[in-house]
Amino acid sequence: MNIPESGVGIIYFSGFEQTIAANPDLIQVIEIEPQTFWYRLKNGLAAYAYDEASVDYLHSLQKPILFHGVGYPVAGSIAPDHIHLDCLHKMMDRLHPLTMSEHLSFNTLALNGTNYNTNFLLPPLQTAAGIQTAVNGIKNYKQHFDIPFLFETGVNYLAPKPFELPDGYFVNEIAEQANCNILLDVHNILANEKNGRQKVTDYVKQLSHERVTQIHLAGGFYFNGYYLDAHSGPSSDEVLELFEAIVVQLPNLKVITFEMLPEYISLVPAKDITLQLEKMNAIWDKRGRKTRTPKTKQQQTVSTANAPGVAEWEKTLGLLSIKRQVETESSLAIALRADKGLTVIQDLIEKFKGSLLVSSLKLSCRYLMLSIGMDAFNALLRDFWQTSVTKLFASDNGIDFADYLLTQETLMRNTILKELIVYEKASLQSFTENKTIVVNMSYNPLTMISHLVERKIPVLMEQQDYEIEITPDQGISDQVKTVFHS
Repeated sequence: MNIPESGVGIIYFSGFEQTIAANPDLIQVIEIEPQTFWYRLKNGLAAYAYDEASVDYLHSLQKPILFHGVGYPVAGSIAPDHIHLDCLHKMMDRLHPLTMSEHLSFNTLALNGTNYNTNFLLPPLQTAAGIQTAVNGIKNYKQHFDIPFLFETGVNYLAPKPFELPDGYFVNEIAEQANCNILLDVHNILANEKNGRQKVTDYVKQLSHERVTQIHLAGGFYFNGYYLDAHSGPSSDEVLELFEAIVVQLPNLKVITFEMLPEYISLVPAKDITLQLEKMNAIWDKRGRKTRTPKTKQQQTVSTANAPGVAEWEKTLGLLSIKRQVETESSLAIALRADKGLTVIQDLIEKFKGSLLVSSLKLSCRYLMLSIGMDAFNALLRDFWQTSVTKLFASDNGIDFADYLLTQETLMRNTILKELIVYEKASLQSFTENKTIVVNMSYNPLTMISHLVERKIPVLMEQQDYEIEITPDQGISDQVKTVFHS
């Protein structure tokens, strides 16, 4: 299927409205991660619903829209559940995206008959079996859409293994066999190189340039000796120079988008984002100037000695990443434990999962951090994650964490904390179940909230009987949306 030539754009999150308004000519296309506008509903009418106001705003921009999925990667052996497709198609009917893309990763493993979400995009097994698994996943997923499908090249913090096919070859074989296009994330593959994987120049040489129809750009930083694909700000000169060298080789490039996470928008001067977009537009004009003759079919052979199967790779890497016990200490488990990149993955998952809970139980978590200290709070988080099944949506994780906290006898001797937890859990349930809930409290919640906003522990409050009626309220929508990054 043909993809219209769209130009330069950004990935939109709530809070980027001023950026778009300030750069109308530099931003020709908008890319969105649709699931970041979703809510998990439990009223039996629909599994998910989207934020109508955000969709209305995007529609009002009258710019081409692209969909970039998060949470449902296509390279794993466990297929994405189909429950989300109804909401996705409803958003498509409203916004008419030109393309649909997803990540060449996996994030789900089966534990005791239950699918467990790692809340992190993990690298697939880079063998012939891994290629076939990804090809099957892509074919099965893209059949649900009547628009062109792309997969995004992923970041991989693990060191190359002897049994792995080269990064670029692995990606290209999947694109060829699945007959789909490639979303080349330049920042991802540079991060891979910086962390000891294949050089970007070799990676790009192994790609069919005709299949690269979109590029992502971002910024990052170093963390514990590893360069992170953090989406933290404008691209460095190194990234932009590499980007230009690649763009001139791509005959079918249709769009390039800049991605930055919303938590960084207030930290980056507006002029720096404008400069990023100006540079992208200038380089966009050079696309395809040095196209090469289509490459001949490649052959790559690697030793398959000690190569795991796809299921073993996913389960072992998945369990180790979330710090769960592996069933047997296999050679793969030993090799992964020795890989310093695994520690980086574990740290990022812990930080991300912590943000899921803090975003959904803001008051209770702040009270805990202030009253028991960060070390004790982090210990609580680790214990909770060891005994719970991670959910895709922040609201579901928040309700589970509230239930866990309510079982902690020592903590529950604190009436203020207990009532905060009950209040916030009821707020989440009221929204996701679309019903009014009444809770009884001994202290004025407005007083408690005002103290916590100032990062103070609520004290010296007069006890009274309060009956609080909680109704479904769009005001807490940020606490129930999915929390993702790509």
